Amino acid sequence: MQDKPETWEKQWTCFKMLLFNHFFIQLPLICGTYYFTEFFNIPYDWDSMPRWPYVLAQCFGCAVVEDTWHYFLHRLLHHRRIYKYIHKVHHEFTSPFGMQAEYAHPAETLILGAGFFIGIMIFCNHVFFLWAWVCFRLLETIDVHSGYDIPLNPLHLIPFYAGARFHDFHHMNFVGNYASTFTWWDKLLNTDNQYSKHMLKQEEKKAQ
Repeated sequence: MQDKPETWEKQWTCFKMLLFNHFFIQLPLICGTYYFTEFFNIPYDWDSMPRWPYVLAQCFGCAVVEDTWHYFLHRLLHHRRIYKYIHKVHHEFTSPFGMQAEYAHPAETLILGAGFFIGIMIFCNHVFFLWAWVCFRLLETIDVHSGYDIPLNPLHLIPFYAGARFHDFHHMNFVGNYASTFTWWDKLLNTDNQYSKHMLKQEEKKAQ
C-alpha cells in the first residue's frame, strides 16, 4: 500500500467535485428510483420483505453484474483516445483515500454508474433490497479506495474480493486491475500480471 497522504488542498478539490456529482448527477438518479419502484410495483411493506439469505444472494448477483460492466467499461475508458477526456480526472489522485472513491468526471459517473442500476433492474423485488445494495456498494467502493488494507476486514470473506491493495495498485500503476469488486476478470484476461509481479517482489523483500 502507498503511504502518500494527499494535501488538504487536493482533498478540498475532491470534496467540491463530490458535491457537484452528488447534487447534479446522483441526486436526480436517486429521485428517479421512486418512479422506478412505482412503475414496476416494487413492494416496500414489511410483510413482503425478503429473508436475509435471499437479500445477500441478490446483492452478490448485483455485484457480479456491476463488476462485469465496470471491468469492460473501465478498461475502455483507459484507451489512449478516450482516457484524457474522462477517466483522467479520477486518476488525478495516485494515492487513493475514501472520499476519492466517487471523485470522477460527471460522464464517468454516468457511464460506470450504469452498472449499478443494471443489477437492480434484474434482481430488485423489494425496496429494502434496493437500499441494501446501495449500502454494500458504497461500503465496498470506499473500502477499495481507502488506502488501507484493514486487518480482519469482513469484506475479505467474500470469494475473490479485490480489496484496497488490489485497487491501490491500479492508481499507482494506471493500468491493470480494472475490476471494481472481484479479481476474476483481471485474472482471466491477464490484466493483473503487473500486479502479480509487484506482489511477488514485495514478498521477496519481506523474506530478505
